[in-house]
Amino acid sequence: MSPAECFCTARLSEDISARCADAIDANRLDDIPDDSLGQVFASVVRLFAAKAQAGPAPRPFGRNSGVTPTDVVIGCSAMLDAAGLAVFELGAWQAMSQVGRQPNPRS
Repeated sequence: MSPAECFCTARLSEDISARCADAIDANRLDDIPDDSLGQVFASVVRLFAAKAQAGPAPRPFGRNSGVTPTDVVIGCSAMLDAAGLAVFELGAWQAMSQVGRQPNPRS
């Protein structure tokens, strides 16, 4: 990827982040169509998974993202439901794989 493409990708991610934050802060959630949100979310999940499978997983949240544990649980539950997976299956997969695991900051 060229430096110009990297710059455009960084600006796009900043724009998407800002628009999402604005919609949340202004309680204008309907301004973001569900299908558009799903397309962006799916693309980001696929890219994250590809990077995690190719090497050390990137941090899932940027600095000052404001993502709460509740946000994570809601998002994970929705993804598991959409993929037809149960929490038990996730636990079994995690026990057998290190893909996507974040290093323990206390180690």
